[in-house]
Amino acid sequence: MNRIIMICMVALAACGCSKAPLNEKVEGFWILKEFTAEGQTVKCERLYYSITRMVTEVAEKQGQNGYGAYIGRTEYRDNGNTLVLKDFKVRASTGDNGQDAPVEKLRHFGINSQEETAFEITQCDGKEMTLTSDYAVLKLEKF
Repeated sequence: MNRIIMICMVALAACGCSKAPLNEKVEGFWILKEFTAEGQTVKCERLYYSITRMVTEVAEKQGQNGYGAYIGRTEYRDNGNTLVLKDFKVRASTGDNGQDAPVEKLRHFGINSQEETAFEITQCDGKEMTLTSDYAVLKLEKF
């Protein structure tokens, strides 16, 4: 009987540990299709956003440009209407290497600050998303 109770308690504890997305339409894997900054529209190839409730990764995957991969913290403000990406570090293995991401590399992803970029979620239906900051307007598609 004690074993059954123990198994039930472990099962209940495991179920309670799942972390649901804060915004399931925003969180997930996205392809950056293009962004407009300083009056110019940039078409993007092989640039990806992976947005989770706590961490966002931006990366060029199998691309030839050498833009790299960076990990930052994710935060929501204004009742979930603003997505804040901040504290970007250079990606290394399963984490980061502790070095701040260079802003000149982040600009290829439509981000103009290593410390913090606040994006208004101007459109998001779970398939397409438009993010607007004081630097750029990003157009993304769900991957």
